[in-house]
Amino acid sequence: MSSSQKRVLVIGGGIQGTTAALHLLTKGYKVTLLSDKFAKRHPDDETRIVSQVAGALWEWPPAVCGRSHTHESSVTNAKRWCLDSYLTFMMLSKSKSAKDTGIHMRESCFYFTTPLEESEVDGDKMKEMSQLPGFRRTTDLIEENGIDKEASGVKDAFSITAPLIDTDIYMQWIYKQCQLRGCQFVNESIKGKILDRQDELLKKYKADLIINSTGLAARELADDKNVYPIRGAVLHVRNDGSLFPKVTKAMCIGSNVPLDNGTFVFVIPRGDDKVVLGGMVESERFDKDIDNTYKLVRQFMKGNKAFYPPLRSVKEEDCKLVVGLRPARTGSIRLEFDPESDKLLHNYGHGGSGWTLSWGCAFEIGKIVDNKLKPSLKNNIYSNMTASPYVHALSRL
Repeated sequence: MSSSQKRVLVIGGGIQGTTAALHLLTKGYKVTLLSDKFAKRHPDDETRIVSQVAGALWEWPPAVCGRSHTHESSVTNAKRWCLDSYLTFMMLSKSKSAKDTGIHMRESCFYFTTPLEESEVDGDKMKEMSQLPGFRRTTDLIEENGIDKEASGVKDAFSITAPLIDTDIYMQWIYKQCQLRGCQFVNESIKGKILDRQDELLKKYKADLIINSTGLAARELADDKNVYPIRGAVLHVRNDGSLFPKVTKAMCIGSNVPLDNGTFVFVIPRGDDKVVLGGMVESERFDKDIDNTYKLVRQFMKGNKAFYPPLRSVKEEDCKLVVGLRPARTGSIRLEFDPESDKLLHNYGHGGSGWTLSWGCAFEIGKIVDNKLKPSLKNNIYSNMTASPYVHALSRL
């Protein structure tokens, strides 16, 4: 059953590519992880990768930041993948190395400007999420958390316990886990279509299969014009109690979230000393050249202050703007072999849901790779391994 003689080349050093790499390493494959940029522990605006910009609050699809996925099949897959990720993040948060992962299981409150019974989409979403740990549906959450009902217009609410992830810390943790399992890291930029260079890359890296987890770069590398950027931005603010009472739970408005252009409201504690405020969406914007005075940044900050009064004492100089380009794809996420090659597996187009879907997609990739490189495992229980047994092993890390 050993996969030790098989090597997979994973292209993409963000959360999707690296999670797939770790899962394959754990299953016994040799892995080369290639990327033009890897996450740094203390990034600046030039070195920060998009996976580090993310709010990284686990969400049930369609998510506040991931609503670019509207195709029914994509949402159905996303629900399965996000549950696998939830279980894995939860187990990691209870593991011996929990502090090193940057994962915190915290109360996450979702507010709505329309009673949930009056919105089919939001009402159905609440019913599906009601099976999650810590679920509580009550308008008491508005007063309990000091939300300004009049200024924000919220009328209903529910909460769950959800993973919140410090992206800088987690990326370093997952790189280390890959390194400990013998992953070869290659810092290199690839130009042109991967398909055209497939044989060259397989030979160069002695690989049997390529996984393309290049996010927005798949627009060029997979020649996929359905891939497009959704520019986003968040504000990092000190959360040590000096500017406002320390925020310990996530809070966001889950209704009226724009699909293409506009702003929304979320307040997400990160680690022990930072809060992330968001957010905005701007489709088809390829640049990141905005600052705190940009109209949408000011708009979502105004929305946050209207929603959560303690933030009204925060000044512009207290905020660090972080900008990124979400790698969206029209219609659905692409997780499939290239129609012209069974040695090139694509995995991109996750939009703002890369973290939420990371482990679920990795498990899916693991099954596909097993079926391709180890066909004798097709009917073996291990070839269809999902989160339940896998997280037990991860909990010992």
